[in-house]
Amino acid sequence: MKKTLKYWLAVPTTLAVLLTNIAGVRSQQQIALTPGFNEPMVFTGTSGESNCTQMAATASHVITLGDNFSYLRFTVDSQSGQPILLIKGPNGSSSCVQADEFSGSTITDSGYWNAGTYSLYIGDRTGNQHNYSLSITQQQ
Repeated sequence: MKKTLKYWLAVPTTLAVLLTNIAGVRSQQQIALTPGFNEPMVFTGTSGESNCTQMAATASHVITLGDNFSYLRFTVDSQSGQPILLIKGPNGSSSCVQADEFSGSTITDSGYWNAGTYSLYIGDRTGNQHNYSLSITQQQ
């Protein structure tokens, strides 16, 4: 009887750990792209705690480019707030684009992108959380 009870206590604990890990994975979108992908690709989310000098513990999106892209554009559009897009590249490089009085709630980062894995952190200059959409396209 004690042995059976011990196993029944272990099952809920194991399930709780698994569900917590799954929830952590869901908050970060993994995206794999190769040239010629169906576009635009659009993803939605809620801005986090990231800014240009400090990143959240988990990236909003992780994008793996399977090949070099001669042109790729990331556009973040937030209906409110002042979005920030921080991109950490595969070789430790980083790029940060912030909303300003001209861009309003839409910002872009574009150009040539080497193959590799990029972590995208989407935050807000005010530190508040706002819904956003991330659009990825090869169109100039």
